[in-house]
Amino acid sequence: MLKCKGFTLIELLVVIAIVAILLSVLIPALNTAKKQVAGIVCMSHLTSIVKCWTLYIDDNDSRLCNTHVPRSASYNSLSFWQSTTSFNGPYQDNAWWVNPPIKPDKTYAGGTSDDFMCDLKDEDLGNATGVLAPYLGGTKILHCPADKTYLLSTQRGGYRSYSGQDLMNGERPRDAKAVHKFNEIFTPADKFVFLENTDFRGWNMGSWMLNYGPPLGWIDSMCIFHNDRNTFGFADGHAEKHKWEDGQTITAAGRTSLAPNLGRDLEWLAMRYVPGKR
Repeated sequence: MLKCKGFTLIELLVVIAIVAILLSVLIPALNTAKKQVAGIVCMSHLTSIVKCWTLYIDDNDSRLCNTHVPRSASYNSLSFWQSTTSFNGPYQDNAWWVNPPIKPDKTYAGGTSDDFMCDLKDEDLGNATGVLAPYLGGTKILHCPADKTYLLSTQRGGYRSYSGQDLMNGERPRDAKAVHKFNEIFTPADKFVFLENTDFRGWNMGSWMLNYGPPLGWIDSMCIFHNDRNTFGFADGHAEKHKWEDGQTITAAGRTSLAPNLGRDLEWLAMRYVPGKR
């Protein structure tokens, strides 16, 4: 009668040790590959977004859509900012690239306090009804797969991973450096329009801002989904990743207050932030 031989204890321990070693090598490699794939998808999304932005310009007599996303129940009114004392405005139209969170009857649903949160379906409806919606072909393109901030809490919102910058007909339309038509942009290949952005308070309201100086300084922080890099969409229709050189930039990612930092990262941003001649 044949006897079935099994593993000895030593052989079993050797097999377990080999499997553990293989897992210790494979899991980090898989995680790295997953992050690389997310970065490729993010680049593709931002490339598509800026190309849709240029298609809107072509169809609208070179006018830029508004990169501001207003936090207001009056978001769908013409000439949004009426106050003569506000540095924001007046807007000449309400051509927001995406709308704020809204209900099916188009009423505003994005909150009114400093903790402006929303239901994801309301945010999605707002994203699906802005002036770029017919060009985007869906709202999934507005999300970076590496961005998990919308999962932090229920009713938070924050699925949209990208914001427009405010000098591209955004939150400061009366700023001396703001542009409203494409032909006002100096060297479009060097000026970014959209970037990865997240807001700890909820959904991405407004537009991304920088104090271009003097003095040069931060207003909004970066959000860094790809290790030490961010993805930007430029006015000529291309996207690129940028690697940050200063550890403070990475440490401060997502914070509301930033330590003064006049390093190369801030200088790099400023050179690509002001759309017209500086």
